[in-house]
Parts: sequence; C-alpha cells; structure tokens
Amino acid sequence: MKLIDLHNHTTFSYDGVNSCEEIIENALSKGIEVIGICDHQYSLGSDIGEYIRTVNECKRKYKNKIEVLCGLEIGTRPEPRDLVMSSIKDIDYCLFECLDSPVSMDFYEFLEWVKLFDMPKGFAHTDIFSLSQRYGIDIIKIMKENNIFWEINTSGNYTYYYDFITNKEKQEIIKKSGLTLSVGSDTHWIKDLNVNKLKSCQDLIEKLGNPIIFS
Repeated sequence: MKLIDLHNHTTFSYDGVNSCEEIIENALSKGIEVIGICDHQYSLGSDIGEYIRTVNECKRKYKNKIEVLCGLEIGTRPEPRDLVMSSIKDIDYCLFECLDSPVSMDFYEFLEWVKLFDMPKGFAHTDIFSLSQRYGIDIIKIMKENNIFWEINTSGNYTYYYDFITNKEKQEIIKKSGLTLSVGSDTHWIKDLNVNKLKSCQDLIEKLGNPIIFS
C-alpha cells in the first residue's frame, strides 16, 4: 500500500509555517506517496476559495511525482456556523476534530450536521472509545453507518494515539469491526514530520485490515 499522510498544515492555517509546495517537497523527500493538505477551516474564512485553488494547482504541478489531496480540518468546539457548504464542494475529504472534548458540540447534533457532507470524512484528535463511553453508544457502529473513518494522529500531542498503538484489546475491537482507519502526522512545520512513526502506524492499520484508500 502507498505511504499516506492525510494531515498537514500550511500557512493557510494560523499555526502553519510552510507553504503547500514546501510540505509536498518534504513529503517527496521522505518517500510519502499520498499527501493531504488539511488546513484549519476556522483559519481560512473568506480565503477558502484561494486555498482550494492553491492545493489544486499543486495537484497539477506534482501529478507525476506524488498524489496531492485537498482536505479541510473542521472544528467542533463549537460547530462553525459560518461554514458555507457550497464553498467546500471541491475538497477531497474533511476531518472533524476533537469531538471528545468536553466543550465540543453535542454528538447527536453532529450526526445530523454531518449528513450535509458528501465527501469522505473522518474523526481527528478524537478518542472514539472515550466518546463511546461518555454517550453510552456503539460509536464504531455509528461511524460505519455514516461512512466516517478514524484518524490515528502520530503527532504525539494526543494520548489516544499512545493508548491505541499499545492496546491489543482495542486493536482487536477495531480489527473485528472493519472500521476504516487513516494516518496523519498533523505536521505544522516540516521539521515536525516523523516519517518512521508514520510508517509504523500505517503498518499497524494495514494489519488491522481496513486502511483508507483514495486511489
């Protein structure tokens, strides 16, 4: 399977350091074959059109070297009331962040809202086991019913990553469920990228049986 990294931020994000081209060139140098640019929705504002055009230009520029995808990381603390759905019709996928946060939007409200998104969609920065316990629901079943994948974020800033990669019981639950998984580095600066962690995590989700595939 191709080495994929679906979670990278550029200067379009308030906390991004590098340009889209710099992120892609760094990915190429590390042997990554599918790179997702996934900037913060709440940083983009009226620049969302320019953002999508920039990433699409990079798709064309690098089409014979690496597959570039245009993503969007969408905040849920709270739901972004200013997000115009027609403005994101050309993105390849979206990531909803931090749904396990105590200040995140109500999960049942989220399930209604997410129906508006017809592109591939996933949970980022979210401990789905914790979220399931809080609401007393089978969140894996709900995610599968709504075609939502789960990102294992290798940045090291979220404890659910360390828990999952060492917890055989949880890994077996995911394996039996067939839930689709993805891997993201959450790179904000090219020096942050740890390709060994990325490869190790992708090896794990491939063993669990249902890694996300874009092409």
